Amino acid sequence: MNDEQNGALHSASSGGVVGKHPDPDPLEFLVAPSTADEFNTARLRLIPIACFRVDDVRFKFDSSFVLPEVHEEMRAFADLRKDDPRVMDAPISIFGHADPSFQGNFEPGSSTSHSGDEYNKTLSGRRAIAIYALLIRDTSYWNSLYTNHLGGDVWGEDAIRTMLDLTDPPDPDSQQNPSPDSSSGASSQNSSDSARTSRVHDIANDPGKRQQLFLDYMNALCEDLNLDKSKDFLARGAGPDLKGDVQGCSRFNPVLLFSAEDEEYYKELSADKNDVILKAERDPSNSPNRRVIVLIFRKGSQILPAKWPCPSYKDGPAGCKKRFWSDGDTRRSTHISGSERTFEDLQDTFACRFFQRISSFSPCNRVMRLVTLTIRLVDVYHKPIKPTDYVLEVEKIKFRGQTDKDGMLVQQIPASATTARLILPMWTVNLVIQPLGPPDSSQGLQYRLDNLGYFAEDFGEADPSFLALMRFQSVVDEQQTDLKDSNGIMQNSTKNKLIQVYGN
Repeated sequence: MNDEQNGALHSASSGGVVGKHPDPDPLEFLVAPSTADEFNTARLRLIPIACFRVDDVRFKFDSSFVLPEVHEEMRAFADLRKDDPRVMDAPISIFGHADPSFQGNFEPGSSTSHSGDEYNKTLSGRRAIAIYALLIRDTSYWNSLYTNHLGGDVWGEDAIRTMLDLTDPPDPDSQQNPSPDSSSGASSQNSSDSARTSRVHDIANDPGKRQQLFLDYMNALCEDLNLDKSKDFLARGAGPDLKGDVQGCSRFNPVLLFSAEDEEYYKELSADKNDVILKAERDPSNSPNRRVIVLIFRKGSQILPAKWPCPSYKDGPAGCKKRFWSDGDTRRSTHISGSERTFEDLQDTFACRFFQRISSFSPCNRVMRLVTLTIRLVDVYHKPIKPTDYVLEVEKIKFRGQTDKDGMLVQQIPASATTARLILPMWTVNLVIQPLGPPDSSQGLQYRLDNLGYFAEDFGEADPSFLALMRFQSVVDEQQTDLKDSNGIMQNSTKNKLIQVYGN
């Protein structure tokens, strides 16, 4: 589908997306003149205008514990609410989703599928409530997740250490430098590690200290993004167990289904209990299905919890199944030969007709495949440009960030991108994104030199890369390396150095 049909992404990262839904068609009602006491009824539709997605990578696997890297997505969500007047103060509802393979493969009509549906309904709800608690800074929900385990969802002292490392990291300057006596240095390090472990254990077993750490961690992740449960959510917090505001959708709405061949391959691995390959191959491939989606509705939207079709995040899957398409089990379990099925392409992988109705054209239902774009910004003397703000426009998405002290810009972008525009305070440049080719080919050589800032120039030389290569050789020589060629000719020593500096 094109961007107009499927909305537009506001930002994307390795951990989620923020997007705007397509503008809805103007409302149209059939009305007639009144002759007596008759009247027309105009019923407003519940329409999401934007979305925010937190991907599986921002949680520990099979867990509701939110990892520190989610700060990037929270900042993007805050920017959208701040920058777009339509979204500012608009109410939201949170939907957790699991993948269709976890805890046993689904077989339509089989009673053995129930445990998987139940487990994933609970896990997806726990992830949804974890994000809800984070957005409103309510540590009681996290404390419940911490103390009430579910399968592999055990926060434990590992979570405490992760939170402590972000909010109060060890101060390297306060630790003694290792002495020349290695045993003394090791003893000092062991003492420091022991003190840290003791503190983690103390917090884990003290509810007051634990909840204070939860709050510090939430503040670090969300900064000034702090929602009000009584006005910023669709049901205004009025429903039992937050019905209408937070829900888990189990594994009922996959955005991606494996090909028939891959599904059969993973089933065989599962039957053989080959967990190593499943974790290395199936689980990462299935990660687009494990997500938390926040739908943002038009300002003034509000629902009555009693009329909301989704069960609460604590309820079992039976209420969800009442809202299935008549062929819902087939939709969520059919694998075709030779290719994946995606919701974006076919619109027929969701079992729940209600969730599909309200999110059908959401950009948060796309399967985003990202690659890393790395650019080093240098001045005319090939010295790193000091940290500077940038805007990178790729496929109608604007990525905002800042280069580091070495002039490095590292940004996740859609794998399908072929062009981009980089906007800096000092200049704007159009980028062409394409494979480099082998480093010993003339094209591969010049592309690498271009990316390092050594541009080809035609000054009558037979090979425009001649001067670019010579400048590269000269700069490398000045860095006192073992390269002694500054002749503009690609020799093995230059090729090896270029690969070392740039990568193969």
